[in-house]
Amino acid sequence: MSRDREQSNPGKRILYVAVEFVLCLMLAIVLVGVIQQFFLAPVAVTGSSMMPTINPEGDKVFVQKKFFSIDYRDVVVFYRPNGDDVKSKNPANSISVSDFFNSLPFVNKIPNLSEEQTEASTDYTCVIKRVIGLPGDTIEIRDVSGSLAMLYRNGEVVNDFVMTMSGYGFGGVHPGIWTVGEGELFVLGDNRNNSYDSEDYGCIKADWLMGKVLLAKIGGKYVRKI
Repeated sequence: MSRDREQSNPGKRILYVAVEFVLCLMLAIVLVGVIQQFFLAPVAVTGSSMMPTINPEGDKVFVQKKFFSIDYRDVVVFYRPNGDDVKSKNPANSISVSDFFNSLPFVNKIPNLSEEQTEASTDYTCVIKRVIGLPGDTIEIRDVSGSLAMLYRNGEVVNDFVMTMSGYGFGGVHPGIWTVGEGELFVLGDNRNNSYDSEDYGCIKADWLMGKVLLAKIGGKYVRKI
């Protein structure tokens, strides 16, 4: 009898289907927003400090925000305070309604990784770098030839970071020695001639981390290991 009633009232049936579709779509949108806000967030890369690994034109990374561990050469995204007297809470440790709304698919307002220069208009800058030093490590940049610098970790050379003394960084200590404390990380950009990083402002706090890069979209292709 109910089947006959449904067939005799196709308008109501279409309405039911439409409502179910809208509810499913809304649920899917919210679910994607929850995933992006709490677990896996896309971040656009606009700065050049990670070139040639990541290019500033169109590349983006996907950041694992929970349940990750940090090791050497991991690429991380963090919020660096733009001063010593910042009073607001680090965005890496806070969730807001606006952040959740911006993460929804129909808004898709994802954070931009800037040129790593201090911005007076904001308390924090979203930054991407590679982990070079873990707690307990001693990091040293040595002038080895007057024009060439080498990076050492606990007395052993890190061959991936050969640098020219005249061109690398933004004016950090050359040469310099840093001891990575508990709850800290030493990070550098892959582009040694154009990166504002731990050689300039020292170690970062582990609780500044948004998370670890799990996946990257580089040149239109998805790359697991960068």
